[in-house]
Amino acid sequence: MTSLTPRGAFDEMLAWPRSFFGRDFLGRLRPDGGIELEWNPRCDVVERDGALMVHAELPGVDRRDIEVTVSGDELIVRGEKREEKKEEKKGHTYSERFFGSFERRLSIPEGVDTSKIEATLKDGVLEVRVPLPEAQKAEPEVEIKAA
Repeated sequence: MTSLTPRGAFDEMLAWPRSFFGRDFLGRLRPDGGIELEWNPRCDVVERDGALMVHAELPGVDRRDIEVTVSGDELIVRGEKREEKKEEKKGHTYSERFFGSFERRLSIPEGVDTSKIEATLKDGVLEVRVPLPEAQKAEPEVEIKAA
């Protein structure tokens, strides 16, 4: 038998962001009162010139705070966007910029030579080039004949 617990107004207030944003919006409260969340950068994956090209938007993320690894058949991009500390003598500081950790896992084909994977970061966009195995490169086109 399932027991039911009545929900109060405070419980409803905490549940709303989870249902609206699809995650625990109040993820990690920082000591300074800010909120640190996990986020997923937007990624495009295209096949071009015998390789999978992954482009991930990482504005404001330093190259030293990004890690690209391979585990089994997954390419893993993880890192953290760090907060810049500012001090003001007068007035208040208001910031809508986002800071926190991220992780994206993308499937890659079997047989990829991981030693040939290359990654570059330019203008806030991470580009990862994953060379396809020879068997994946050649996809012969079947000719359609008139009947």
